[in-house]
Amino acid sequence: MTDFKTYYNSKFRDDINSFFSTIPDESRFHEDNQNKLTFSIQYERLTPSFDHLKFLDKEGQEYFGVALFFTVLTDMVCFSHFKPYYSNFKSLTRYPKFIGNCPGGCNFHYHPSDIFFAMNKGRSAQEPHLIFFDKFIEAIETMRNETVDFFKDHLTEIDGETFWNKCKNEFPYKTDKI
Repeated sequence: MTDFKTYYNSKFRDDINSFFSTIPDESRFHEDNQNKLTFSIQYERLTPSFDHLKFLDKEGQEYFGVALFFTVLTDMVCFSHFKPYYSNFKSLTRYPKFIGNCPGGCNFHYHPSDIFFAMNKGRSAQEPHLIFFDKFIEAIETMRNETVDFFKDHLTEIDGETFWNKCKNEFPYKTDKI
């Protein structure tokens, strides 16, 4: 892969579909077993012990983790800060929910930064750990543009810059970029 923007615009959709294809329906649609319209990602499904991401190399997993972070983040920000518009946003995006494990934890939504912890959980000191920082910093401009443009084109009731500023407040890494 050459850069985040290329990954996000050309490969992420295929990778998330491949990821979900490895997960049983009862986990994949945990919050929507009847309609199967809302995807769920349980924390454990991102851990190396479940191997759902084994189809990606190390760099691919890092790009996937960062893209998934921003996807879950925008869903969380819309739900938390722009609730009157969330139903419309949800029907336009169908972004997945990041939840805990069963039993019990599946009733809680995790912060998207926990994606990075899950993807490294249980790796031994001898195994290469996934490093997200550089790809995260690289992704900021692309995701800012994607976010602002989305609201300009699809949900004009929300100012994209205001939305993006809410997203920035949730970043796991502090940065001066964008």
